[in-house]
Amino acid sequence: MLLLLGCASTSENVALSARDEPLLAVTPRVEEYSSTTVLPRINDKRDQDKLTQLLLVSKILIDPQDGVSINKIEPGKFMVYNMLSNVGLGAVSTIGLSPVQKQTLRRWHKKYMQAKPADVFFGPSADEIIDTRAAFGCTHYARAFIAVVKALGLISRPEDLRYVIASKADDYNRALENQDVHATINGHQFAIVRTDSRWMAINTSKGQSAPLPAGFDPDSYVPPHNIPVRFEAYPDVVFLLRRIGADWDDGCGDNSLTALMNISRSGTPDNPAFRWEAFTFED
Repeated sequence: MLLLLGCASTSENVALSARDEPLLAVTPRVEEYSSTTVLPRINDKRDQDKLTQLLLVSKILIDPQDGVSINKIEPGKFMVYNMLSNVGLGAVSTIGLSPVQKQTLRRWHKKYMQAKPADVFFGPSADEIIDTRAAFGCTHYARAFIAVVKALGLISRPEDLRYVIASKADDYNRALENQDVHATINGHQFAIVRTDSRWMAINTSKGQSAPLPAGFDPDSYVPPHNIPVRFEAYPDVVFLLRRIGADWDDGCGDNSLTALMNISRSGTPDNPAFRWEAFTFED
């Protein structure tokens, strides 16, 4: 689940340049991590079905020893650092952090938090997440998962692995009812994969999967009708599909809080309008 925090500050120059980076690319750092850390742990699963292998990759990425969050910094620490740095006291908030964590905090603050502090949830690419091993949210895990799966060659066709953005149904309904384009709509980022002619959603934050409806077509999730997704980890939450990558290289453009909120309403990063109808919850 996403924790969306932030307050406006000045200057978007650094953040805008960061948004031009490919978010799901397989880089030398991604390849090295995939081959030295992930591959040895999945080799004994090579005779298992594809979904089992993919779920194991997801579980490795969230593993406390081998995963991409071993240098994680709590999101609140980024926000505190942001407030303190504005008055020249940034060093105070780094007490208790490792040297790698301090470096990551300063690097990501400079690169992603100048326009809106909450952009740090959505700005880092798969390469940066794997380089720093500082993932702390669903966006980070989903990007790392797709890049590693590509690097390992576990999926052969680009159109069979895709990045997904979904909104919480209750948040969307409230915002729609009030026509509130400033309301925070929480949500979830994950991946979908086609195996054995069936589409499955991979909850890359938890190493779990959920089947998508029979006949699901990732190229036909258009408004106004909602497509709901539920995950075992969040039994009381309904997520609504809002944007799906065209292939495994498509990061969907959710690399800022503003872009994500637009996607949550319209499906596109530059349109704030509500395009889906209200979701009806079943009793």
